[in-house]
Amino acid sequence: MTASVAVSRETVGSSRRLLRGRAAIVSALLLSALFLAGCTGIASPEGWAGPVAADGTFFVSLERGKLSAIDQETGQARWTFPGNSKEEKELKLKAIYGTPVVSGNRIYFGAYDGAAYAQDAETGALVWRTETGGPIAGGPALADGTIYVGSLDGKAYALNAETGKASWPTPFNAGAEIYAQPVVQGDVVYVATMGGRLFALDAASGEPRWTFEADAGLPAAPALVEGQLYIGSLDNHLYAVDAADGRLLWSFEAGNWFWTTPLVQDGVVYAAALDHKVYALDAETGQPRWQKPFPTEDSVRATPALVADVLVVADRAGNVYGLRPDTGDQVWSSALDAGVLANPLVMNDSVYFSLRNGHLERVDPAKGDHTTLVPSPPLTPPTATPSSSARAPLAEVTG
Repeated sequence: MTASVAVSRETVGSSRRLLRGRAAIVSALLLSALFLAGCTGIASPEGWAGPVAADGTFFVSLERGKLSAIDQETGQARWTFPGNSKEEKELKLKAIYGTPVVSGNRIYFGAYDGAAYAQDAETGALVWRTETGGPIAGGPALADGTIYVGSLDGKAYALNAETGKASWPTPFNAGAEIYAQPVVQGDVVYVATMGGRLFALDAASGEPRWTFEADAGLPAAPALVEGQLYIGSLDNHLYAVDAADGRLLWSFEAGNWFWTTPLVQDGVVYAAALDHKVYALDAETGQPRWQKPFPTEDSVRATPALVADVLVVADRAGNVYGLRPDTGDQVWSSALDAGVLANPLVMNDSVYFSLRNGHLERVDPAKGDHTTLVPSPPLTPPTATPSSSARAPLAEVTG
């Protein structure tokens, strides 16, 4: 494992540009195989959306193609969407892979049926549904009344959060599938693609400001901290990129793909690769901060969480590790009932994971003790449906 420093994209050299196209094709094929392998042997759920919480409620996909609101105190389902109304029975979401976003009384998410959704967070009633040109695998981003979402049709969309109608004149054509959640800061939207490109887009117009190119696909969203973007690639590298102009600041090479969004805190980048290792890197230089990376029993597909001075890492087999963030030494380990593919939720000094068996698990970062939260069936399915004027037709979104 090595770290290298660069001062501009030009220093990467012409070989990167020559190899990028072929590497992107190979990466996309391998990613498709791994995506399917993530659900092998699991009939339900298909999809691995991480949990979010607001106003005493967990919002999480515990069943294939459905989103549930779970009471944090009782563990009972307040509602599940789609529900049993005639209109909602016709909706076939297929799967929810990206973590939803909650704001006020609305919850927003994208589904593998190719549509972005807005719901009433209290009742689960559908507010609007907007179709894109392909499945949505990443979660949405919300900023200044606009929902930003990427699609496997290779385009990024900006939608009015109230109506679902298009905010940009046309979607941004990124040229390759978008699996990652967009990241928004100020007037810039950052979009990563499986073609190996990271775009900085004008949030108001969707016009590109700069482009960074890796040698292979970028499956997860970058972490944006203090003007720097940290993003992993299927070329086995983790990159630090200047958020203002897209300059490569440094890169670090692991033994396999970087699948997840890294965690950046207190000047340290905590990043897990599919080589069964967790790395701690200096955020400014990319140099290792631990004497050696921490080995996990299986590959890590979820972003680490740092809470109560413990770094919590969960792997694909369901092993959870509590590490000292300064040294990488193991404090405790625990085994969950099933594997973890989704990013965790940190709340009230606990870490919550949605598991591959459809359970929601709470982990105590101090000792590793864990509790499985199993929801009851929905109490009352939502029946409210939006008017036809509240829906954004496909033509309005795709232009």
